[in-house]
Amino acid sequence: MSDERKIVVVPIQQSGCVLQQLRLPHPHSGKPTSYYADAENEVLLEAATVDMDGRRSWLGDGWVSANGSASLMTPIDPLFIYLGLLTTMSMSSGDEWKYVDVDSLRLETNDTMDAMSVGVLLDMSRVRSRALNALCDVRDISSDMQVAKIDPTKVLSWLRRKCDPSRLPKVLESSAADMTVDAELARQARQREMALLVSEYLSLYWTTKLFAEFGGFTQVSESEQLLVKRVQAVAFDAPESYVQGVASPNGGSKLAAKQEVRS
Repeated sequence: MSDERKIVVVPIQQSGCVLQQLRLPHPHSGKPTSYYADAENEVLLEAATVDMDGRRSWLGDGWVSANGSASLMTPIDPLFIYLGLLTTMSMSSGDEWKYVDVDSLRLETNDTMDAMSVGVLLDMSRVRSRALNALCDVRDISSDMQVAKIDPTKVLSWLRRKCDPSRLPKVLESSAADMTVDAELARQARQREMALLVSEYLSLYWTTKLFAEFGGFTQVSESEQLLVKRVQAVAFDAPESYVQGVASPNGGSKLAAKQEVRS
């Protein structure tokens, strides 16, 4: 077993929490993806590895790691996961939707998720209530059975709120502003960039619906350029954005970082 020190960057609020690893389908690709749940505080984190091996090193209190790579854990709104799961369950044909027993997901184990992981997600009661209220038409069949189906009007209303230009991360504001000196066009550019950012957590079905809400986006090459800037902004995050954390019991280092919260 390698004794190489691993660097994990987590939000300050989760730096002292026990995190459970979950296997759930990514809401955009549908591929099995690792998430980490702070079940007590009902927070879901997604992980990404920043490969800086050979380009940077880590210097800590009495230790040095030649490998400058790190795993970043940042909060993701669990409603994106719910939307992906419920879309798969509730879609009937075309734009028709059927009622489903949400708790039946607890029995699902397949190539993209396992029942235990879904159970942890469903047991986050506040998250579950928020998801069903924001995304679904819900009916109580009995005291212990509740069914729900996707409500497209609710979903698109929720997604439009996600695309509020004022929510655009500061690191991307200059990219959108550089496109034009006209204030209204700059606002539209920020909104388009927010919609593109949100679409990275949506299936093609909902991406198409969301873009249609804004009249569609035609300047694909421009959008691709902004996507490259987003990736670079994450991959080369400045070291001064981190604050020192505490050493974990197994000798690893736990660092905390201020992150943009997608909630």
